[in-house]
Amino acid sequence: MASAPQPSTDLPARPTDTLRPRGALYAIDLLRFAAAMLVLLFHFFAGYSSPGHRLASRLIDQSLLPDVGRLYAGYGWIGVEIFFVISGYVIAISAHGSRALPFARRRLLRLWPAALICASLTLACLWPFDPRPSHFEEYARSAMLWPWGEYIDGSYWTLGVESVFYALVALLLWISPWRDRIEALALILGTASLFYWNGLGAELALDLRDAQLLLLPHGCFFALGIFLHRWHAGHRGWWRAAAMLLMIGTGVQEILFISRATGIGMQIAYPRWIGPLIFFGGLAIIAFSPRLQPMLERHLPRAPVLLLGLATYPLYLIHQTIGLVLISALLKAGLAYVPAALITLVAITGAALLIASTAEPWLRALMSRLLPFSPPSRGPVPNRRQSASRRGG
Repeated sequence: MASAPQPSTDLPARPTDTLRPRGALYAIDLLRFAAAMLVLLFHFFAGYSSPGHRLASRLIDQSLLPDVGRLYAGYGWIGVEIFFVISGYVIAISAHGSRALPFARRRLLRLWPAALICASLTLACLWPFDPRPSHFEEYARSAMLWPWGEYIDGSYWTLGVESVFYALVALLLWISPWRDRIEALALILGTASLFYWNGLGAELALDLRDAQLLLLPHGCFFALGIFLHRWHAGHRGWWRAAAMLLMIGTGVQEILFISRATGIGMQIAYPRWIGPLIFFGGLAIIAFSPRLQPMLERHLPRAPVLLLGLATYPLYLIHQTIGLVLISALLKAGLAYVPAALITLVAITGAALLIASTAEPWLRALMSRLLPFSPPSRGPVPNRRQSASRRGG
């Protein structure tokens, strides 16, 4: 899932930006939560029916999933692609005016506490229903953000992808702290994706996980988020517009490919236009988020919106496996599948809100005291000429 940085701590200080990212965060937090719900609905009403979902085949009768749910929820996985675009957008904010070590520290404190809590909770819920020794290995990989192997919840695969993206941004900040260089990274990621989906993937013959960790399938989404932020910050021009169009086109290629593969796996002929339409809807919300902010501020209280944004990450991490366990228990209690899935949806959402508001902040504060290199106060990074003049040339 795409990770969800805390809006109040990752804001730029540059006074010349024409559209402040703070104004975009209401819409982006709401979009982030909606994307998580798309992924949840996909698994609850479509993904569990897949023959390749081994845990679902052990815990439930997969034929119980309604065909209408498999059809209309079958595109919910596009929420992950929207997460990646949002991640590129908010990381462009977070990297602004930052240095490599403080940036890496903030990203680690954003990913690790929730991963540890959610993996522990998932193991505790799963073990009574499916006691397999392999779950302890899956738990260890999930809790430690290990990039390869099976996970306690299949959704953890995106954390390795996000971590690689963060590492590249941290490396960029270490080499050169100037924010304009992040566009170079976006161009590299987007171009690599463009070639990957236009023949390079077949030529390289990489394992899918290795390709994911090289950001080849999904780099275009991160790049698009970066360029959207730069556009909002007033850095425009024909070449940025052209780059965004290329990233969008590459993203649509990926969505059409995955849609076809998903349809084959689930034996459903999905209409080709639905996937791109959902993707364009998410992009439109991000693109117009600064314009939406005044209306959202008038009608929505700030605290609940920010809590929904923060709850997205634990919701994403606990929904697939724990959701399956709860649905299985409710089915055994005599409920039909749809009521069982809807009750589980409410329970999982409540648990995510509780984690985001209590357990995760507590563990993050504890880890913050234990981690080295406490971040200095945020401020503009001096350029080379300023640094040289302070040293006397």
